[in-house]
Amino acid sequence: MKFILNFAKTIRNNWKKSVVITGICVYGVKFAYEAYEEDLLRREYCAKAKEYGDQSAVFGEKNRRITVFLNPAARGGRGTKLFEKNAAPLLYLAGIEVNIVKTEYEGQVKEFFQFLETQHVDGIVVAGGNGTLIETVTGMLRKGDKTFLQKVPVGVIPVGESNKFASYFYGSDKTEVRRMLDAAMAVVEGRTERQDVLKIEGDEGKTIFALCGLQAGAYRDARERTPKYWYFGPLKHRFTYLQSALRGWPPTMTGELEYTEARDSDIAVKRQRQPDPVPNPESKGLLLSVLSLFSRLVRSRVTRPGLQEKEEEEDVEYLNTRTVNTDLNTVEFTVSSMFDKDKQSLGGVTLGLGPSDLSKADFIKQGWSRLGLPTWQVDIPGNDHVLCRIVKVRPVVPEGKQLWYTIDGEQFEAMPVQISLLKNKLKVFSRPQSNTR
Repeated sequence: MKFILNFAKTIRNNWKKSVVITGICVYGVKFAYEAYEEDLLRREYCAKAKEYGDQSAVFGEKNRRITVFLNPAARGGRGTKLFEKNAAPLLYLAGIEVNIVKTEYEGQVKEFFQFLETQHVDGIVVAGGNGTLIETVTGMLRKGDKTFLQKVPVGVIPVGESNKFASYFYGSDKTEVRRMLDAAMAVVEGRTERQDVLKIEGDEGKTIFALCGLQAGAYRDARERTPKYWYFGPLKHRFTYLQSALRGWPPTMTGELEYTEARDSDIAVKRQRQPDPVPNPESKGLLLSVLSLFSRLVRSRVTRPGLQEKEEEEDVEYLNTRTVNTDLNTVEFTVSSMFDKDKQSLGGVTLGLGPSDLSKADFIKQGWSRLGLPTWQVDIPGNDHVLCRIVKVRPVVPEGKQLWYTIDGEQFEAMPVQISLLKNKLKVFSRPQSNTR
């Protein structure tokens, strides 16, 4: 009893130190429990991956070959550690041949695709953030090899600070570790699906391909300034909208806007394609002709289990369309791919326009309400939305200022662009069958 009284007296006399020590202990217990739960989760996923590795191989069939583009600088230099701790064990246990390419500079991934061919790889995995994924998708589509796009799927291991597509695809409500494990298990299971791609063409001839969308305007600018107010701690996200309301008002984006609406009355017509050249029988011997024919038959019939996927839809052009030209004057401008599968039959992009006249109080209120939205959401349902085939925007940049786009979470200098949708263009590894949302 005396010990208890002395202990209580010590705490009362040193209450400040006691509060700090108690807080540290509570945090330590919570951290240890979360680490234990994550370790159990890794063991569970490793056991599932090992089941694939233990399956009997078909005689003469090679192991699947995966090329991983790993950004070591992701997550403040922790990208390699996160990949090796969460994703790599699942790939190795499943018997996959993994070739890791660590990126050293911007644009390296796009250069790598100049030398990567279909026979070298059975899948691409991006272990990084938004920038690495954009580089990979852009590199694949700039390659211009239709066979490569049809045969080689893409997976995403979200080891970066943020990855908008991974948050959407694997669930923004999941923990970081579970998202990485789900992404790795998707590669292990090998099932694939088609994903739409946004084609963003600049006036200077530069083309970028994205999966989520483009954002510009006051809300984007406020969100990008948030890290500057780190000294406000957890209130920095709210302060950035207060501070933005004190800057030049109204914070509208102006320019010229042209878009072609996607309507039910549009008439789809297949684009004319050049027929494949017919080989001249005199140009090569009979034996080579037979071998060539046999090779094409084998390639058309032999597919890997779990990787069979319907071919990309034929490119089409539309007749009887309606084009609108108007002045752009809005607090928010967005263009996004159609994540709503129920509305994808028209095959267009979604143009979002916010109001042109907004009070400071409404701007702050709206900004604060967005703090709880999923990280992959491009804009809000309250904006005006139009389904379009093509969107062309020519922004006006005030003298002495800069205007920026955010494309799939990455910042790009604003310029005149044309945006269209490439339907079912990219092949991606599907969500794990046992862990779909």
